[in-house]
Amino acid sequence: MLAVVVVWLATGVAVTAPAAAFDRRATESTLLGLINHARAKRGLALVHLNTALDQAALAHSREMLSHGYFSHLSVGGGGYCERLLRAGYTCTGYRSWSAAEVIGRGAGTRGTPEAVFAAWMRSSIHRPILMGKRWRDVGIGAAAGTFRGVSGSVLYTVDLGRRRK
Repeated sequence: MLAVVVVWLATGVAVTAPAAAFDRRATESTLLGLINHARAKRGLALVHLNTALDQAALAHSREMLSHGYFSHLSVGGGGYCERLLRAGYTCTGYRSWSAAEVIGRGAGTRGTPEAVFAAWMRSSIHRPILMGKRWRDVGIGAAAGTFRGVSGSVLYTVDLGRRRK
């Protein structure tokens, strides 16, 4: 082992610090905090993590990353409602069921939860979804890696829902 280190040092290879590891849970938690802070400032009910929505959101972000696409439709063609139902966010036993989804992506400083959230809040399409009065449940999924040749990319899915008995 020492010989390998000596040879490596003798070749003049520069040692660089490894890139910071992607902390998915911290990233998702930050995004949830940003969403709920914005909702609270507007007098809206906070959204709470729902396991089924959370699993569906993460699976979708991972699927988009691994297949190199960016869409509300899955590889198999189904939309977010089908994904949420398959994940267990069902309408059975409820008199009403509603859901929505926002997706985002970025790399480097544009891939942080803060940057993606800020972009959504500037969007006349995404802001009303995230700040919708009806939502009570949320799932957040973030997946990091190389997307369409860009390393350090992060893809986000936020699934929002509400079921009423």
